[in-house]
Amino acid sequence: MKIWILALAMLAAYSTAIAQNQLFHSLGLGFEGGERQGSCSHPRMHIEGDRLYICTCQGLYTKDLTAENCAWQLVGFEGIPLQDYARRGNDILVLRYNEGGSFLLLSHDGGQTYEDVTPEIFRGKNHGRLPSLVQHPTDPNTLLVSSTYWGLLLSTDFGQTWECLTESVYGNPAASFIGFHPSRPNIVYNSGEGMVYEGHIKISYDSGQTWNDHGNSLGFPGDNCVHQPTFHPTNPDRWLAGGEGCVFLSDDNGQTWSCQNYWGDESRTAYWYFSAFDNEHPDTVYMAGCLGRNGQEGACIKLMCSTDGGRSWHPSHVMTFEKDFERVNDLQQYGDRLLIYSESDVYEISKDDLVRQSTTSIQSIRADKSQDGIIYDLQGRRVNQTSKGIFIKNGKKYYIK
Repeated sequence: MKIWILALAMLAAYSTAIAQNQLFHSLGLGFEGGERQGSCSHPRMHIEGDRLYICTCQGLYTKDLTAENCAWQLVGFEGIPLQDYARRGNDILVLRYNEGGSFLLLSHDGGQTYEDVTPEIFRGKNHGRLPSLVQHPTDPNTLLVSSTYWGLLLSTDFGQTWECLTESVYGNPAASFIGFHPSRPNIVYNSGEGMVYEGHIKISYDSGQTWNDHGNSLGFPGDNCVHQPTFHPTNPDRWLAGGEGCVFLSDDNGQTWSCQNYWGDESRTAYWYFSAFDNEHPDTVYMAGCLGRNGQEGACIKLMCSTDGGRSWHPSHVMTFEKDFERVNDLQQYGDRLLIYSESDVYEISKDDLVRQSTTSIQSIRADKSQDGIIYDLQGRRVNQTSKGIFIKNGKKYYIK
């Protein structure tokens, strides 16, 4: 029996090494659309129906996700480095990368023609940048922007006027995130890191009128950052966010947090930027990031999953690059696929393949007869009764006799 288990583990490890190279499928953008502008930028992407839209350094591009080998098309704003956009009917308001100048451009014809609608409060050499633009989940007129000079600002008229909600936003613009809770949009957040690099998340439960600053006193480790939160699709009290070698988890609507240390050998070498609960199987969570700068050689994208709601995590899968750094700009899900937007390209990953390869990447097998704890099969599905075989419990693989 021991020989059989050892052989199975060796075969799984060999198969995983080959499969990781086949997990990431390029969508063939054809240029490094997500490359950084200036010191830092985070161009984002959106899925509208069956179309993927991405903000690039050369304008707004789109692709039909239902058609195999479909070519990318330029939508508009040709030649302009974009960070993000908001749509209201035929109107598109884009946030462009700039420092101290024209940030907001408005088009009524899909980006073929546009006008600069940047308010005077955002202009001037001392202003800095507008790193982020987000749109209310149900009211297209309501927008948030983060400003390195003014703080967090709210517009209720699609960017014509702005109201300051805070006096500052957290830390590094490349690691500061803002947004609305998707099912409780009166909740607004700004996550990031403080001046001495400790993790923070600032939350308002009344549309920005008052704020609660949740930081180290609630368990965020020092020398860290709280990146973009994601929210459980059926339990709005559960929030999850990646950090620098850490996963932050809240089960009480952001009031208290815990750091889930998933794999000790990766504790300080991964910047986990974006995460997502699976739309149909919310016990499955995905997280995308990149290799940190801590003495590592070569760049890579990292992708990992959890099959117990974010409590524990399976080993990460890696896409390597021959460059110094490869930032992840966004993570979205479309049906049975994940989409990752990096500096170099847009990649498609099968959810089933990711979970299967992750849960069969056996690091240790233990003989186990107990039935304590939730048990999953190797496809990440919860099971109530098990027979002999390999299963997952508490994030670890067990051989049950």
